[in-house]
Amino acid sequence: MVRGFLSFLIDALVPRSCLGCARELGPLGAFAAGGAPGGSGSRMQDFLATPCALDLCPGISIPARVLCETCWLRLEPARPRGLLALPGAPGRSVPLICPFFTNDELLALVRFLKFSGGRTAAPALGWWMARALEDHRAAPGAFAAGKTVLVPVPLHPSREKSRGYNQAFLLAWEVGERLGLDVEARVLGRIRNTKSQSTLDRERRAFNVREAFGTVRADLIMGRDVIVVDDLVTTGETAAACVAALEPAEPSSIAVLAAGRVRD
Repeated sequence: MVRGFLSFLIDALVPRSCLGCARELGPLGAFAAGGAPGGSGSRMQDFLATPCALDLCPGISIPARVLCETCWLRLEPARPRGLLALPGAPGRSVPLICPFFTNDELLALVRFLKFSGGRTAAPALGWWMARALEDHRAAPGAFAAGKTVLVPVPLHPSREKSRGYNQAFLLAWEVGERLGLDVEARVLGRIRNTKSQSTLDRERRAFNVREAFGTVRADLIMGRDVIVVDDLVTTGETAAACVAALEPAEPSSIAVLAAGRVRD
């Protein structure tokens, strides 16, 4: 009976076919067995040889298989570090850290995570985001003297209740687990229940998130290096609104971490 329930749970949480090309993913566990095809980078080889898993509860985890190896290799690596310009502050920007540029395969992963209950996408995306942040932290002058804390972009409580989780928190938690960093979901609050940014053009996105966030626990980030965590950065309006809400708390520095961003 327990085995039957676990089988049902795994079938519900783990896609049977690749989210990118719809080909069958194969038996559980095969995701990590093959390694990357020839010509791929060493980091992709490391990733494909590392069994990413979703922890259901203590002692129970399932392979976080979401793309086939071919579709993983179709993801477009981004430059290690970009800059996010801050609206209303000409010449000012914060570091923007992303492992990938946004393309069809990455969009399929993020949409699965956000809109289809696809928690199994979080460990794999978190692996890549952790590597990108690790590279950033190793760069000279990347951070001030404060201790690093991850702050996920919050959902409005009604939307989080409807979805069952906040995808930005899941990604932040994965990164924090891999790098030993604190995750503080109490820092930012969603003051207004805004429309989904994906349905709006750039001008409406900016208006949609204007003053939508507020710092609830400034004491948790004062004097610390803050990393705002989101899934994708498209126009950057959401991330910039979070940065604006955090600045009065006087963190040592602020950067933004996401799975992907659009090309410049």
